[in-house]
Amino acid sequence: MSEERRSDVILRMQHISKAYGGIKALDDVELTVERGEILCLLGENGAGKSTLMKVLSGVVVPDAGEIELEGKKLDIKNPNVAHQLGISIVHQELVQFPDMTIMENIYMGRYPKKNGLVDFKELKARTEKLMDDLNIHFDPLEYIRNLSTAQRQLVEIMKALSFDSKIIVFDEPTSSLTSEETEILFRIIRDLKEKGISQIYISHRLEDIFAIGDRITVLRDGRNSGGGMVKDLNADQIIALMVGRNITNQFPKDPTEIGDVVLKVEHITNDRVKDASFELRKGEVLGFGGLVGAGRTELMRAIMGLDKCTGKIFKNGQEIENKTPTDAINNGFALVPEDRKDQGLVLILSILQNIEMSSLKKLSNGGFMNVKAEKECADEYMDMLRIKAAGYNQAAGALSGGNQQKVVLAKCLATKPEILIMDEPTRGIDVGSKSEIYKIINDLAKQGVSIIMVSSELPELLGISDRIIVMREGVITGELKASEAGEESVMKLATKGA
Repeated sequence: MSEERRSDVILRMQHISKAYGGIKALDDVELTVERGEILCLLGENGAGKSTLMKVLSGVVVPDAGEIELEGKKLDIKNPNVAHQLGISIVHQELVQFPDMTIMENIYMGRYPKKNGLVDFKELKARTEKLMDDLNIHFDPLEYIRNLSTAQRQLVEIMKALSFDSKIIVFDEPTSSLTSEETEILFRIIRDLKEKGISQIYISHRLEDIFAIGDRITVLRDGRNSGGGMVKDLNADQIIALMVGRNITNQFPKDPTEIGDVVLKVEHITNDRVKDASFELRKGEVLGFGGLVGAGRTELMRAIMGLDKCTGKIFKNGQEIENKTPTDAINNGFALVPEDRKDQGLVLILSILQNIEMSSLKKLSNGGFMNVKAEKECADEYMDMLRIKAAGYNQAAGALSGGNQQKVVLAKCLATKPEILIMDEPTRGIDVGSKSEIYKIINDLAKQGVSIIMVSSELPELLGISDRIIVMREGVITGELKASEAGEESVMKLATKGA
């Protein structure tokens, strides 16, 4: 399936190639965008999407290839040149100054001046005009730290428009948004389309693609894999283009022998969690559902000793205390945190150093690290989880989002946990990597590992869990067998309670 060439092309990228240390991140890639089009750029983690957009935005200089904007060949040497040409990116990881106002963040480095001083009146007026154009309304003087994730993202969109953008790139914009916030974002994207602004939309959520996309371009292993009009494609066809194979069962769930109660939590309470009690059995996958802010993450942090709480925890019938994460690890717990970059990894350290971080005692001998054991451990989990990297000495920060998530999981598995807590383990991960994560979950459950999985994706929650507990406003509102549950019953508990 070849990418359809369209008549009113505003952007054309041809024969784009980029290599890092012999590894081809991009290999003769082509991409076109029509004026006013929403082009969805898809591919697995590590397929080259981010590198291609870095080339477009001037962050990365390609080894070969050409870029044309409105028929003119460009030399985009840096992000400032890209902005001047009308190319902006709304990043997944928001880079903002929390202790500055909305208007200061939008016009950072470009403040209007009067008599040599910043003209705050004009700055406020320009910000208000941007808000009027998008039909969103905040106080321009509000500090960024007081905004929600969705509101901060809207500030980034306003910043993009402040450059008089012709092309806006959205990188995984809905990964941290609720369904209501996502609808607001989609409304803005459609409004931008009506104004003739072209958009490149990067997402692993196929429902987003079908909701707003006009056309798709798919990358696989740094090369064009195909594409077409969204209206002419179905989910299976798109997945096949992304992963190079058909995934017939998106949520593979193998039958597992579920044993006795391993974990019993009683009356866990703190500022965010209210009297939470539940049980987890050996080899069970226990899903936790609920809306953003329901208290699921906070409950897991309390169990892991990250947040203070009252209540009791029993493991195999014996009361234990996880006062710190170290206590939890020593007691056989491990946590894959929700935020892999801030909480799961040290980005400047190597893959090997990150994997061994929680297993130093097991990999040391007489106070000295066993170098052979370190390397064997890193090799084992890189192979098991199919981590795409130049080697275990590569910095974690240089990996794609999906491969970073796999390194976090490898770090947890290296501790040989009996109880594995996974908080949004597939957020921002492509369908192929998700399938691999689900297989790992199945394999661990068969080996007798007990798993708690927090997920905001209902199909995932229903497809992988043996049992589902739902929370709302810090309270456990109900429990369902996954085989008997549906999206409606889970959402009812998540929104209204029992």
